[in-house]
Amino acid sequence: MNPHDLKYQYTDEALVLAIIHKEETHLFETLHQRYYSVVYGRCLNFFKNKQDAEDVSQEIFFKVFLKLDTFLFKSKFSTWLYSFTHNYCINYKRNIEYRKFENKLIDPERLSEEFFSYNYNSCIIDEHQLVRLKLAISLLPKHEQKLVLLKYCGHMTIREITEVYNLG
Repeated sequence: MNPHDLKYQYTDEALVLAIIHKEETHLFETLHQRYYSVVYGRCLNFFKNKQDAEDVSQEIFFKVFLKLDTFLFKSKFSTWLYSFTHNYCINYKRNIEYRKFENKLIDPERLSEEFFSYNYNSCIIDEHQLVRLKLAISLLPKHEQKLVLLKYCGHMTIREITEVYNLG
């Protein structure tokens, strides 16, 4: 029997253990071969586009490889991978929506300028808190800065923001 064929007899969990603890990273290829069609099928079902499904499938396997040590062996590897794939697809699609959101009519640069030039003297807040608040908001991604500014400087309600930008 070819020693190369032996790795195909190992359970998924045995392969994961060997990859994590013995650093036999070449065994990840076996997991990839076993599950690529499953992951690709799930992505294709989710995105309805072959190119996106291929791209996301590859990204998923890259992330799975990096996060393999987070597999806790509380379920079958295939169950964990399916859950990982499902969550990744949801997050990926959510990021696509955020990118569309950033291209809406309101310019986040203008809103950021308005926020940082807003007259806070009328508010009861100390200067140290104001500096920390500005810093915290500047660390947010532009689309999240825009939401905060719409809520607190643009005086929009959360309901209005969710309806205008089709957010959940």
